[in-house]
Amino acid sequence: MKSYLKFLSRNKLYTAIEAVGLAISLAFVIIIGSYVWQQYAVTRENPDRERIYVPGLPMFPALTYGFPDAIGDIPEIESVSRMCNVVVHPVIRGENTEAESVGVEPEFFEICPQFRFVEGSADVLSAPSNVILTASFAGKHDLSVGEPLEISGDSYIVGAILEDLKGTVIKPYDIFMNAAIYKDNWQPFDNYGSTITLVKVRPGTDRNVLYEKLEAVCKDVYSSIYGQSFFEHLELSRYDELFFKETEGFFRHGDKATLRILMLVGLLLLLSAILNYINLSVALTGKRAKEMAVRQLSGASRAGIIWKYVAESIAFTAVCFAAGLLLAEAFCPAMNALLNNPDIPIKVIWSPGYIVAYIVIILLVGALCGIFPAMMAGRYKPVDVMKGGYRRKSKMVFSKVFIVLQNALAVILIALAITMEAQMRKTQERPMNCNIDDIFFLKDFSGEDDTPLKDALEALPCVRRIGRSSGVPGSINMGQYSTTRDGQDILYKLIRLDSTAFSMFRFEILEDFHAPQFNSVWFSDKSYAATGFDTDYHDISGTLSRRTKGCEQVAGVFKSFPTNNANIGEEDYAIVSLMRSEDIPFAGWVIETTPDRKEAKAQIMETYENYIKGKQIYGSLAFWIDENIAEDWKPARNNMRLVEIFMLLSIIIALLGLVAMSTYYADEKSRDIAVRKVFGGTVDSEARRTIRDYMVLVGIACIIGIPIAVYAAQEYLKDFIYRLEGYWWLFVVAVLLTGLIAFASVIWQVLKAAKTNPAVELKKE
Repeated sequence: MKSYLKFLSRNKLYTAIEAVGLAISLAFVIIIGSYVWQQYAVTRENPDRERIYVPGLPMFPALTYGFPDAIGDIPEIESVSRMCNVVVHPVIRGENTEAESVGVEPEFFEICPQFRFVEGSADVLSAPSNVILTASFAGKHDLSVGEPLEISGDSYIVGAILEDLKGTVIKPYDIFMNAAIYKDNWQPFDNYGSTITLVKVRPGTDRNVLYEKLEAVCKDVYSSIYGQSFFEHLELSRYDELFFKETEGFFRHGDKATLRILMLVGLLLLLSAILNYINLSVALTGKRAKEMAVRQLSGASRAGIIWKYVAESIAFTAVCFAAGLLLAEAFCPAMNALLNNPDIPIKVIWSPGYIVAYIVIILLVGALCGIFPAMMAGRYKPVDVMKGGYRRKSKMVFSKVFIVLQNALAVILIALAITMEAQMRKTQERPMNCNIDDIFFLKDFSGEDDTPLKDALEALPCVRRIGRSSGVPGSINMGQYSTTRDGQDILYKLIRLDSTAFSMFRFEILEDFHAPQFNSVWFSDKSYAATGFDTDYHDISGTLSRRTKGCEQVAGVFKSFPTNNANIGEEDYAIVSLMRSEDIPFAGWVIETTPDRKEAKAQIMETYENYIKGKQIYGSLAFWIDENIAEDWKPARNNMRLVEIFMLLSIIIALLGLVAMSTYYADEKSRDIAVRKVFGGTVDSEARRTIRDYMVLVGIACIIGIPIAVYAAQEYLKDFIYRLEGYWWLFVVAVLLTGLIAFASVIWQVLKAAKTNPAVELKKE
């Protein structure tokens, strides 16, 4: 080991590049690995997770209040419980309070035993007037068991205190109420999506058998709708599958796509660092060849030489890993700031299981880094090495291969990084095809007539006009199932507007059929085409239902606007129902203001606060539409930035390797340069020759890397709705950048070698 340390000290540039690259890459591999493991750990929280199922609608794991009662006779079911969607705003000591709440039954805590009580037990829910609070909510409001609180005008008692729900599949609710209090308010087999059914089955139950029996119940109790529209089929999710389901509502949602991207980028980062280590170790093998030859001549075996290399590599990796752990600790806060799930933060864990994993990583990476250089060192006989045969036989084949690999990796990563950034900018520039400038959306959930609020807002000097809207471009949650002209089901995203709001948004009208102003429907060009209508046939009297009931004509066609901010997947089918203001339920106000937004928002919110004084308010929404869209883009933008950071690190590590390899390349070429200078070569001619040979390798790398980069970019872009087009220039930029970096990394070393006195260089031989 002493000779190895001495060798490292004599080759400081190579050692620094190896150490820095490996330590940084391991730091971020630790961060990515910890995040991925901790995300998947959420799915393992419940000890009975493989026996708990949630039947529900396609893409939404919820049904109706009465479904748990309808399946009670299925013999495979051991226990069943429900979770009800509840929106409440408790009043504590006379003050309105925000809280996340859910209706459950005592059996819920038997099915989910991972939730532990600080005080009391689930039995308190047997009395409908009792509620369970989480510890943080109770502490925040100084509440204890036995104290009263008011919810929606009714009196309740704190019956128990539950530990906070951190890092769980279930959302972090503050208040657990008895689900039975909603039994009389909801139809048992209506209000789809309002109730989660948790089913715990007996050990050994076959999932397919359970599905068939649950489906039979669905066909019976939902006979009018099952198999069509939004209930095309029953979806059965196991508890440990819920976290990565594309759902909203009762459960937390993990982003599996982001995890896959992060794992891929982490592997690329580690691969880049390992390649650097191997490249430089192989390059330096010649510098240690005589040392190893002396050892073999002194009795050391070839296997012993190989194990020495591997042991040195493992020791070097262990030091780099220790530095990586410290860097990971330091970088965790910055990484958590970029993540979209702060309740499950990244942290470096020192538990026995993690420590074992760290040791395994050190051994694997160290062995992988060391075995190839060790095999190279053991290829040549000691006599050949002592005579200088090692250098002549190697012919720089491996160094050339590694130069090509590093440059190919660099061009791929640079091309992908530029592609991702360009697509992000393209997404953020996605045209709305309607006006959203200086439009404020305000909605409360009081359930009271808010016409007085409209009158007060209209009187403000900052308000130009005000209209009624059940949604706004970029944020539409309401769906409307219907049938196409040929009888196929289709889901529209519906927004209901009065004439003022419709005028305010200034949709880009493509066709106007001059239908009656109210109770007619405008279609986006995409939804109009999907429906199968044309200029001669656009009768919707027999197709639309429920939320657009009574609408018989297509008013016209407008250019599609984004119904949400997701630019991945398929574009939604948008329709707009134009209605009288008083006929639009569950709506808010869209307010067009003067350009001074700060003053306008202050006036609007002051008016709203005066309006709600003394009223029971269940919540509100208040935002500038364009700012809300920008805010909704933060998670996707943060994920992109996170991936780009890791890709940038991979590029930097690859480029560091190129600098070192170009140094080695120039050093190896120095003898050939010296010989040619003896026979008449000049500094200029030798520099040009060597740089040309090196850039040929870079060209080969680009030929290899560009097709891979093109394929990867196409795969990345294919799912975007509004995607980058004509992006060939990205690959030209990637090639130029890679070539420029490669040229800059080699030229100063080549010029140095070309200017060296041939006699000095040849004496080294």
